[in-house]
Amino acid sequence: MILNHKLMIAIVKRGHSREVISAAKHAGVSGATVIYGEGIGRNEKSTFLGLPATHEKDVIFLALDGEHENAVAQAVSDAGKLGKSGYGLGFTVHLSKLLGVPHLSERMDDRKRKRGVTDLESTMKDFQLIVTIVNSGDSAAVVKAASKAGAEGGTILNGRGTGVNEQQKFLNFTIDPEKDVVLILVPTSYAEKVVKSIEEAVDLNAPGKGIAFLIDVENVFGVNHSSLDS
Repeated sequence: MILNHKLMIAIVKRGHSREVISAAKHAGVSGATVIYGEGIGRNEKSTFLGLPATHEKDVIFLALDGEHENAVAQAVSDAGKLGKSGYGLGFTVHLSKLLGVPHLSERMDDRKRKRGVTDLESTMKDFQLIVTIVNSGDSAAVVKAASKAGAEGGTILNGRGTGVNEQQKFLNFTIDPEKDVVLILVPTSYAEKVVKSIEEAVDLNAPGKGIAFLIDVENVFGVNHSSLDS
């Protein structure tokens, strides 16, 4: 059975998530998860009065049936004003397995089944998502390095994690080092150059410095493609 599960990620201005999620539900999504982050794009000022400027973002995760992908993308784009400079962007990735959403887990994409083509085989690999997980405070260096290599910017999420080289204790309590998760969307042609720049900037090969990986992106909306090609 060929399943057509998709994960849509929309990065919008802080405070716009309510309207975006409402529009997505009307287009066929049953629910969403919002994570708070910060980001900077090429058209956003990085400082104000000489101080770093924080551009707060809402990062929205939506699991959906691929049949609704185009309608949801259009609804999210309209509600979040995506495509307008500084307002954000969105993209979808294929999910090989989806748990916890019974009404989607048994769905089949009849169109691809009839053609005998799977989602993975038909994926358009024009863009890739670079996910970099580094120690808290290193995210600025990641975004700067990526921008030097041609990326438009990045979105930073805050988290915690412990690797084999990072086990620390204080008064016999384990301390989980804080992490920054950096999401950077780039054309596939830029991906290797951007990853190399990030690797050198934060020394990812050193123990405990972080990791990076790439995810193929199927559909991108809210991006000014002309600026990416310049």
